Amino acid sequence: MSFNGWKLVHDGTWRKELGGLEKVYRFQSTASRVTGREHWGLYSSCKLTWSDSLSRGITVALRDAWKALRVEFPALGLVIDGYEAVYRPENKSGNEKYDTSRSLEQWAQKTFSVEQNRTVEEIIAQYPLNDLPTLFWFPQTSELMILISHWRTDGLGSVMLLNRLLELFVERPDVSLGQCDPVYTELAKISPSLEDAAGTPLVPTPKILETAGRVSKLFREKAIKSVGIPFKGDRATSPGNTAIVAIVYTPESSKSLFDACKARQITVSAAIHTALAQTVFELTSAENITEYATIMSVNMRPYIEKPYNTSEHACRTYVTSITPTVRRGASFNESTTSLTQLFKNWYSKDFSQALREVYQGASRALLSPPPQLTGPPPNPPSGILHSNLGVVDRFLGTEFGDGALQISKFRFGVSMMTRQMLLYPWSFRGELNLSINYNDAFYDASSPQQVLEGIQRKLERELGVKLEPCSS
Repeated sequence: MSFNGWKLVHDGTWRKELGGLEKVYRFQSTASRVTGREHWGLYSSCKLTWSDSLSRGITVALRDAWKALRVEFPALGLVIDGYEAVYRPENKSGNEKYDTSRSLEQWAQKTFSVEQNRTVEEIIAQYPLNDLPTLFWFPQTSELMILISHWRTDGLGSVMLLNRLLELFVERPDVSLGQCDPVYTELAKISPSLEDAAGTPLVPTPKILETAGRVSKLFREKAIKSVGIPFKGDRATSPGNTAIVAIVYTPESSKSLFDACKARQITVSAAIHTALAQTVFELTSAENITEYATIMSVNMRPYIEKPYNTSEHACRTYVTSITPTVRRGASFNESTTSLTQLFKNWYSKDFSQALREVYQGASRALLSPPPQLTGPPPNPPSGILHSNLGVVDRFLGTEFGDGALQISKFRFGVSMMTRQMLLYPWSFRGELNLSINYNDAFYDASSPQQVLEGIQRKLERELGVKLEPCSS
């Protein structure tokens, strides 16, 4: 029996092969399986402040909201077997709703954690490789954090899930009787892969093959060989803990930067990326470097077919990648102008139609036995990746329930188990955030701090602004 590509097997579960992009993220997530840690696992956190009207039973209300979120997004219950998604129905009756409170409670027991002693940073440092997402509540600091695998959703998707969770927390839904839908309804609520949501053909045309080949070649020739920065240890050094260095700028100085970019008709992302590239040129020990190219995730949600471009499909990975390049020696104005054009015009129908072929090829390459090396192994990648969340307020409210719940100190990032760093810029409540994730086995905190300081200096010099960090 099958439904929407899902196949019912003898143990009562439904299975579906992951899409090519999801296979890539799943492969990356298990790159350090022997350590029990996840690579590129997403985290989203914020601090809650509530009025007296919401003060009773905070922990229970958050737990119930989390269970209600699972009802709305059955993909939160998917687990992985190899490179197949496995769905175990909460409602096995097929046609009628029935009491699924026990099943939902079992899921919540596995995925909801009240942390009385550990901090957000301590959890992120040891980001576990889990089958299911986890919601952490820190009552001592009133912080909330979701850990969720990148194959399950993307950065903005995780933010939208956090937003919906907070809406449900204020609404206080009754989940005591269980509200999971029949099997086929739940399966229909599991969003399709990026390739299917984008409507990419199952059989590639010559044009698709040509586009996919060009995109993949650019990735191989530029992004994979991106310039790196010096790291601790050698090829045999084992990864340690995920760590974070971040800086948040005041709303006033953030606005001055935003206004300066607008006056120059460049995007904030282009300015930050150019400043990052110029900083990397200063920090690298590699010789004869002529350009800085890296992988940048870009949001596909505005371009995929209805209804998949809405928040109702937050629990799926709808991003792709581009390879922005900055030439060494180019002026700030030249680089930002070129990058602004790329960031505004990277999407095309031809590119979208080639996604299935691109990611099928990428996943095949990752899952195939590695080729025999004829010479010394290359140095492991140690470049700095850059992905921009943009204006987070567009996806996460700053208050809920007519102000009864206030949100502040939003944080986002990924676990890192390699020698690469990942820079995430975003703005929330008018404050520009620059956050770098890295692994402390390969870098002291001073290394990413140097990167952030270099970016700030170049933004201030080139845009004629003064960036003031927030006091706390």
